[in-house]
Amino acid sequence: MPFQNSRLYAAAQRVVDAGLSHDDSVFTPGRQVWTNESASDLLQRFVNAPELGSASFTEKLERQLAGAPQETVQLAAELVYLHLLAPNDFGGAAKRELLLTVLALAPQPTAVPTELDVALDSGFGRAGTAYRTYRDRQIAWLVRFVVAWKALAPEARRAALADPWAFRGIADSIPINSAYSQRNVLLHLAFPDTFERIVSRRHKQLIIEGLAKDLPDPTGDEDRDLAVLRTALERRRGDHIDFYDRDIERRWRPRTSSGDGETELRGWLVRGANVHGRNLVSEWLTEGYCSLAYPDLGELPAGRTRSQIDAKLAERLPELTSKQRSIHVGVLNRFLNEMQPGDIVATVDGAKVYVGTITSAPMWTETPEHLSNRRRTVQWANANTPFARDQLPGSTRDRLSGQMTVSSLGSEVAEFASLTGIDPDLDPAEVTPEPPVNEPVVLPEPTAELADELLIDLDWLSETVDLLREKKQIILYGPPGTGKTYIAQELAQFLTEQTGGEHRLVQFHPSYAYEDFFEGFRPQRGATPGTVSFELEDGPLKLLVNEANKDVTRAYVLIIDEINRANLAKVFGELYFLLEYRSRSVQLQYSPTEDFRLPPNLYLIGTMNTADRSIALVDSAMRRRFSWQGLFPGETPVADMLRRWLHAYGLPADRADLLDALNERIADRDAAIGPSYLMNPRVGTEAGLARIWKHHIMPLLEERHIGENVDLHALYGLDTLRNGTTLRARTREKSVPEEEIGEPPA
Repeated sequence: MPFQNSRLYAAAQRVVDAGLSHDDSVFTPGRQVWTNESASDLLQRFVNAPELGSASFTEKLERQLAGAPQETVQLAAELVYLHLLAPNDFGGAAKRELLLTVLALAPQPTAVPTELDVALDSGFGRAGTAYRTYRDRQIAWLVRFVVAWKALAPEARRAALADPWAFRGIADSIPINSAYSQRNVLLHLAFPDTFERIVSRRHKQLIIEGLAKDLPDPTGDEDRDLAVLRTALERRRGDHIDFYDRDIERRWRPRTSSGDGETELRGWLVRGANVHGRNLVSEWLTEGYCSLAYPDLGELPAGRTRSQIDAKLAERLPELTSKQRSIHVGVLNRFLNEMQPGDIVATVDGAKVYVGTITSAPMWTETPEHLSNRRRTVQWANANTPFARDQLPGSTRDRLSGQMTVSSLGSEVAEFASLTGIDPDLDPAEVTPEPPVNEPVVLPEPTAELADELLIDLDWLSETVDLLREKKQIILYGPPGTGKTYIAQELAQFLTEQTGGEHRLVQFHPSYAYEDFFEGFRPQRGATPGTVSFELEDGPLKLLVNEANKDVTRAYVLIIDEINRANLAKVFGELYFLLEYRSRSVQLQYSPTEDFRLPPNLYLIGTMNTADRSIALVDSAMRRRFSWQGLFPGETPVADMLRRWLHAYGLPADRADLLDALNERIADRDAAIGPSYLMNPRVGTEAGLARIWKHHIMPLLEERHIGENVDLHALYGLDTLRNGTTLRARTREKSVPEEEIGEPPA
């Protein structure tokens, strides 16, 4: 297989060799960790003493492993490592954070070898909802497998490692307990030439069903049937195939275009409790369907474009305005075209929530009052056992509060599927516990190397990242030349590189508007020469939100430079609300059919100059929605920035003394001059320094004192400032030991 030579498969083989072939440790070779004793202890502490409730996986694990010996905790960590090798929809930084959190529970510190650590940055497929949401079940299955493995006679273990089907027999002897995904991952990592890189049990079934023509004699054994299918397809192609190759995937999953593994469940909220004054929910549950009314519209088959739906509405309901029609077009298009068999559907009747699976294309059924003519059949999973709204986490519960008749459940669909046991990779026969807490993206701690590169203190940088974690929006503010934009860009690049996300920059200006920032209609060349049409286009914020929604385990950062130069109320519009209430949704002014929210992995970093006192013009509502981090000359972290830079480049240190003296004369922290004006190699010569002072610094001071009839050169000139700084510089040289000054770089 083409994957076999990767770091990931080498790491997996190391786990097999150390832990299954022997009793050795994966992380600390020579230490007996994968033993029957350690596995049995972990079974008693973790598997046989489950903790329910809403705490995270690591919080529960910490309580379960309290007082456990080193070997037990290390075995748990090495199983977590094995669990984390598969997903490529879970960033390397987030994997490391989880793994290191588990390792930190051990009495003795343990490091992850470099060659194993780098394997966490890859993966072989999208793990899917159950794999991430029910991590405790996946790990528990691995623990049971290790216990069963260690109970085998040595010759039986050797035979199973030589025979993939014997190995699978041992795996299948372990109660699955919703760990189909983990079972599939283990089989593939142990025997990648035999078992497919398919995490989802559902995908295996769909592939066999969709490619049935190439499987003349199905056995009912999914893994063996997939092996036969592979052989047949490779013989036909004359080359290696992958079931996620676009041409093959199209045959078994025609709606998919991603091509690299598990696609998240899709779900829809359809309202039926008040349809023209009638409650249809009980009828839906009894007869197995959901419906959409529009009694005056008549039959409208699936496949109609939005324009065709709009034309039909204009013809049959002329009293609707264009904006009202736009909302109804969205509702009808979702029900007729976007909803697909296999999608999850939910409906609400008071406090009760019902969930099912769509099983048909849209159909037309004549009914006396025309309130349920437009239908889709539904297999309701909890028609007799609804759950209550308050069983859902806040962000998921909010999905039920929208006003549209048909709306998307978004990524929260996993909670609805899990509560009713209809996630394809969950066992519908077992009792589902309380929904686990989703693990958000983890912003990594900044490094000393990054702080050194930025010439600032690591403590300040760590505090800034912590503020960003807490509020998700931060503004770096201070006078010009203090490095606000540079620090914002470098910090955003670090955070997104570490988590596998993206960052972008926009600059606000007085004419910047909501349409530029979020979405708006923009002119396009018309179909007829000389004509112009207008189309709705996404702005930089919405484009980045769309990317962030694809993978919530990665960080996405938008830098808004000069944020105070625009009319913020005009630019942000209804987004004001979302900046404070990230878990809630709003309807958009240009896309009223969307329930829009800001994803939890989207971060905003703004920069703001204070020289013009514009911070005072920012209304209190906006100030409340951001954390604020100042950058002022003479204060941390700017105070020593220029001095560090001069030292690094072997340039005269008195340039920093001159800037300090200048800012003492200015005596206004908001109008002070930042160090970046002098962070130029030209300051190394007197002529270069004088030129920068004349053409870059003095004009700022002239503007500040305009109309005041002040002799600027007498107050701020280089000669004047030098006379006041010479004594101070000499005093500093005498008070600082030579070893603290150090030698400038060659």
